[in-house]
Amino acid sequence: MASTVADHIPQISLGSHQPNPEVDRDDFYTQSDFSDMEDTLMDSLDVDDSNDDVELSSALKDFQVSNLDDEMSFTVIARRRHILKSAVMALAKPYFAWNKVPNVEFVGEMADDYGGPRREFFRLLMIDLQTSMGVLEGQPGNSLFTYSQELLSSKKYYAAGKMCAWSIMHNGPGPRCLNRHLYLLMCGQDPELEGVSLEIFFDQDLKSRIEKVANCSTPQDLEEVKESLGDWIAGCGAPHIYTATLDDMTRIKNELVAHFLFHRVASVVQQFIAGMDACGQFWQMVKRFWKQFLPVFTNTGQKLTRNIFQNLFTIAWSPLGSNRRDAEEETIFLWEWWLMAIQEQEVDLTFEEVLVFVSGADCLPPLGFSQGCTVEFFDQEVGTRRLPYASTCSLSIFLPRGVKEEADFRELMDTALRGSLGFGKV
Repeated sequence: MASTVADHIPQISLGSHQPNPEVDRDDFYTQSDFSDMEDTLMDSLDVDDSNDDVELSSALKDFQVSNLDDEMSFTVIARRRHILKSAVMALAKPYFAWNKVPNVEFVGEMADDYGGPRREFFRLLMIDLQTSMGVLEGQPGNSLFTYSQELLSSKKYYAAGKMCAWSIMHNGPGPRCLNRHLYLLMCGQDPELEGVSLEIFFDQDLKSRIEKVANCSTPQDLEEVKESLGDWIAGCGAPHIYTATLDDMTRIKNELVAHFLFHRVASVVQQFIAGMDACGQFWQMVKRFWKQFLPVFTNTGQKLTRNIFQNLFTIAWSPLGSNRRDAEEETIFLWEWWLMAIQEQEVDLTFEEVLVFVSGADCLPPLGFSQGCTVEFFDQEVGTRRLPYASTCSLSIFLPRGVKEEADFRELMDTALRGSLGFGKV
């Protein structure tokens, strides 16, 4: 009997798909106050140091060597504003296999995929997974799992997990948005929950109840909490509330946070993990190397800097002393000042956006790029004005020789990038 779609991926009802709104990437990858508590958080964990010396790239490369087949590939047809639907269709095909190399073709941009379209596809898929799939909720960069019986029944969390594993194993990004304490609990760690901000919960009544427990400081407060919230607290996994003393209230508050952060959505989490494990037991590898994968699944607040960005590039100079070399040095002089302007926030661009322009990725891949990025040059023809452009497959940016004015260079780069980030494309 011929295989059917249902044999390969759980069925997912997407409903009528509307074009996604333009996404401000800073909503998902911003510097935030989460980074302020990183050292405290890491110090408080039940630490297993046995894998500390293993780098993320080594763990992921070992997985690839054991599981991926570089000799096999399949084609993914993608629409930029329907990335999630494109991914669901790809996973549903009878010839889909997570260990094959995905070659991505964007509709209307039928170029061979030598890495650039794949990087862009997985970047956009991780954004869509956060904004359009319904499996995550909460603050940008600090997301929790939703709980929906409908989504569980349609195995949408399973599909989300499978998409995450599919992206990461092919050197794409992870979601980079999960609440850190949630991620650590998923990995079997025991994080200190005392410092968790209740703002992660959108339910105002829930926040009010937990705050009432947290602020319990007198015998009268304790009796009021037991009388008004005792049954609710017990139902949330803390039945010892009835015999609790004031000294127990911090622990009970943390138990409530853990319940609504993790235990209440345990079935959701397990389905998400099952989706990841459907790809070669990928989550088991993540769990083993949980420290290394922390920046892949959570928002560590780390941004590209001018020095990091510069070090990605080599410059394809013409011979020293030639007229072309002189013109190239004029351009690079302004290029370097432009990078400084980005660092100092004098222009409304980020290094992540420039990296998208050059590579299709908005962060450094876990395994790095397969080759270095290059700055190359072209000559402006008389009477024409050609914008800078890039090849995401060759990781090259092409700049016009002999630009003399800083304002002209900034305007050229701004126009080139704003027209090439995928906004408004189908």
